[in-house]
Amino acid sequence: MDKKEISKLLEANKHKEFVKRILKPKDYPVLDNKDGSHSTHSMSWGDQDGQYYAFPTVAPGGMDGKMKRYGGRQAWDRAMQTGDFIRFKRPSEADTFSKEYKKVWE
Repeated sequence: MDKKEISKLLEANKHKEFVKRILKPKDYPVLDNKDGSHSTHSMSWGDQDGQYYAFPTVAPGGMDGKMKRYGGRQAWDRAMQTGDFIRFKRPSEADTFSKEYKKVWE
């Protein structure tokens, strides 16, 4: 998946909360990591009923709006409840997007 394909996917989903953060990361809070780095995003993917989904594992949590790292099932449940995901036809597409979405920043 190249930068152009990723940009097209993000543009088609720009109304989603995690996509807004991908497109304008400096406009959102960060999660301080144990190693001293910061995260605004982290992605995973999963499947259900023959559909494949890429979704965030770092997202706002709680009333304070601070970023939080969600565990696998917790991140999945949050994404399915909020609609904060992008659906794909093939697992390879969801997997690739979840790993290469940052190409849009290049």
